[in-house]
Amino acid sequence: MVNVQIISKRPLVNPPLQQKKRKKEEEPNCIQNMNFLIIAASIGAANAEVLSGGNGVELHYNFDDNGGYIVEVDGSNWFQTPKNYNPGGWRDALVLDKKSIKTNKGQDPNLGPFDSANAVYHSKDGWSLETAIRVFNKPYITFTACYPNGAHNPDGIWSADEVISAFPAFSVSQSPLNYLAWSGNQLFTTGVGKWNNFTGDAVTGNPALVYNGNLRAAMIGPYNNFLTSVHTTRNSSTDPTIFAAGVKGSISELKSGFCHTTIMAFGQGINGTAMLFGDALLQRSGKQRTNAKNDFVLSNLGYWTDNGAYYYHQCPGFQNPEEALLAVKSEANKSDIPLQYFQWDDWWFYQYKGDGGGLIEWKPYPNIFPSGMTKWLGYPLSLYMATYNQHNVYVDDYKFVFDNTTNHSLPIDKNFYLDLFKNGTAIGMKMFEQDLLSVVNTRTLLTNSDTDTGDMWLDAMDAAAEELDVSLQFCMMDPCHALKTTEIKKVTNARGSRDAVGVADRHIVLGMSGILHYSLGMWPSADNVRTTAVEDGDTRAPPLYTNIISILVGGPYGPSDEVGKLNKTTIMQTCRDDGLLLRADKPVTMVESAFRNGFVDANPLAVWSTYSEIDGYRWGYVLGLNLNNPYPLLSSDINDFKNSTYRVFSYLSSEGMKQTTEMNAGTPFMIPACPEPGTQPPQLGHGYHVAAPLLNGGWYFLGEVGKIVSASTVRVKSVASDAATLTLQMEGVSNEVVQIGFIKPSSTSTSFFSCPTPTCSLKSCPVTIACSLSQCSCK
Repeated sequence: MVNVQIISKRPLVNPPLQQKKRKKEEEPNCIQNMNFLIIAASIGAANAEVLSGGNGVELHYNFDDNGGYIVEVDGSNWFQTPKNYNPGGWRDALVLDKKSIKTNKGQDPNLGPFDSANAVYHSKDGWSLETAIRVFNKPYITFTACYPNGAHNPDGIWSADEVISAFPAFSVSQSPLNYLAWSGNQLFTTGVGKWNNFTGDAVTGNPALVYNGNLRAAMIGPYNNFLTSVHTTRNSSTDPTIFAAGVKGSISELKSGFCHTTIMAFGQGINGTAMLFGDALLQRSGKQRTNAKNDFVLSNLGYWTDNGAYYYHQCPGFQNPEEALLAVKSEANKSDIPLQYFQWDDWWFYQYKGDGGGLIEWKPYPNIFPSGMTKWLGYPLSLYMATYNQHNVYVDDYKFVFDNTTNHSLPIDKNFYLDLFKNGTAIGMKMFEQDLLSVVNTRTLLTNSDTDTGDMWLDAMDAAAEELDVSLQFCMMDPCHALKTTEIKKVTNARGSRDAVGVADRHIVLGMSGILHYSLGMWPSADNVRTTAVEDGDTRAPPLYTNIISILVGGPYGPSDEVGKLNKTTIMQTCRDDGLLLRADKPVTMVESAFRNGFVDANPLAVWSTYSEIDGYRWGYVLGLNLNNPYPLLSSDINDFKNSTYRVFSYLSSEGMKQTTEMNAGTPFMIPACPEPGTQPPQLGHGYHVAAPLLNGGWYFLGEVGKIVSASTVRVKSVASDAATLTLQMEGVSNEVVQIGFIKPSSTSTSFFSCPTPTCSLKSCPVTIACSLSQCSCK
């Protein structure tokens, strides 16, 4: 059983501040009391209704014995209820009350005007299900199921892979569509398949994006109750595959007035449709997408010690990790490697049998850090948290929920995190990493047996982080946690692939997982990187490749080599001289043409892109992985379906910017084949290319030489040109030398120019580079 213990005796630090009661968004008691302006209108004698929405979407609602419905996109049937449809879950005995059927018009405060089809179902057990399908003028449809009198599981706890009530539910057996489904711990099993083969469960396929060969797409997922929502598949005698969305069957009871809403977003293109879906969730919560430039850890070079790092649970040659990290600090200072913070992972504080057993006390072991919880390192920090053991030293002081079967617990007390974060910020903590979310989700009952505990836990964490201005990182999260981040304002990034050990292809999922991350307002993390090749038989990919991936993905970038192995040449390709990272404008994600070209076999090739946008122009950064044949890259893969002219160069070739190839609307750039080498252990075939746009007057600005993101908006502030001049406004550290490459009008040869930034006392010193057809100057 899960129970709540509320005791308050001694605080972590000074007596905690009195927690103000936060105003929480009220859930509707039932359909007719939802936060909409409703105008009721009875259907009368008609037995069907067509509701038209935005972006070519229609809902056909059939008022027969079961209340079936069809969602059409551009006149084609995409989603249809199965034969003999019944939304029952715990008890498949719900009966449609035909007298309850009606249509409404209304106004949602976030999604705007809608038309609605409503119906009520009753069970033999005495509980009712009120349903509403709302078709909006904007490209959205929502499906809401409300329980006005609550509901109780009569047979005890079901599996979290099941649903309490299947609303909506669709037959997918005969569908010609494909799907992209985000799944698994770290989203690592995210993938593409045929919609008629879709499989969902507690950690698989929620959310999911469905698309056709022209990349017309619909994305479906929960609009609320993220931690307890599920997409599952069922079978019946009349339909071998049924998709069902709802609340997890492991929830033992729903309170009176509980409502759950599923939303569908309709768009063109995979990335664009995902953004529409994320827009709806973010607008509902009021959270803005993370601006990485405003986040300390996302903006700066750090040193990491998590799984895969050299100093992870070991410190050969040193008496303790404190001594080892001081040696890293010393090496970085001597080599002018501008580290700005350090990350401490799961090895420094008291836990029960490792991080899976949970926190006992958040303070260093004396043999790990002899100087204790102090500023002995002299750097800002990112600090780690594991699960929470039920026997931790804080359970008598703050509100916790316990799972006695697994000895885990969860703090649901803002004051706990306030005091914890005060201890962290006192020694320089900038970011707090909550790891092992999937363990809580799949190996305990803590967030799977009621609809409140998970939200109370993460909301308490977020409230404290907001008050103390601490960024949050989620690690080992399932898709439900990714969705929940739209309500957690201080989550700025989350892991999007497996740990930096073992398999070389652990990054291969990032092109798809990153689509979800960014749509929901955060940046994916690729974990720590080595900058010097590992010689101990590790199968990880080559260092420069992993560094390129890490900076393009956009999450925290952190070398993790041993003392003496930090490669300054590799590291400085990612940042300015002061450690400020030169980032792209968004995470690298799979290009649209890869989904289109791979539609027939549901097997898109791993071709990813991101960009920097300056004064209306886009510089593209393109990765190709394990390509057995050359791949035709389109200019629209960089410019959101707009066709432009570019010059493309290979970042990894010896020629670099000296050798460029034109790409335009009629001429794709052929990314060279980069097959997986036949080596043991296996490695990744990879290629990295930069595309520079044709500027006004015929110029091409290729970017800064030797930087992975050659035209980062962190460095380049404006670009202006005409037939005679190219003018760049740039920023750098005082006296930092910036070298650029460019192509003059009517030329295909690359010119180079170096310019030192002026001496100044500012963090960023402005410099102007002006090039004519004959020479360049800087001031």
